[in-house]
Amino acid sequence: MLLEIANGNLTHRITIDGHDAQFDELANLLNEIAEKLQKIGYASPYANSKINIEASNDVAVLIVQKVLDYIQNHLEEPLPSTKNLAKMFGTNEFKLKELFRNHFNTSIYQFYNDERLKKAHQMIEQTNIPLKEIAYNIGFNDYVIFSKAFKKKFKYAPSHLKREQ
Repeated sequence: MLLEIANGNLTHRITIDGHDAQFDELANLLNEIAEKLQKIGYASPYANSKINIEASNDVAVLIVQKVLDYIQNHLEEPLPSTKNLAKMFGTNEFKLKELFRNHFNTSIYQFYNDERLKKAHQMIEQTNIPLKEIAYNIGFNDYVIFSKAFKKKFKYAPSHLKREQ
């Protein structure tokens, strides 16, 4: 469900079956979040990150798009090594790094980290989820490291953004 929300699919809802009270409670919370986001006109933070695949039938562009999609759908997980990513998408490590830098003017890891921080920023603005939980949800195991990375990118602490709400 969190992945559906992150990707902008706010019509997806979790079915509540009454067999597991804890699951039903979590499902209710996630469904409520989706409804609130839908009411405020939530848009996927990744809309501007897509490559126009239709404009190119280039295999390299398709590989980069697949890697991009993988990264954006796995932000809460550690990023595989570039070598493993290259294997996963049928190219070599050097070519993958070069393609990514040419299309996004940044490294794969920096793109991954920036996307995680953008997602965190949006979650802070649009939800009441505690900051430590947001940090954990986007793949940071340590709140202090998350806070420092957030401050470096946005020039203010995540707690500052939370106070403005």
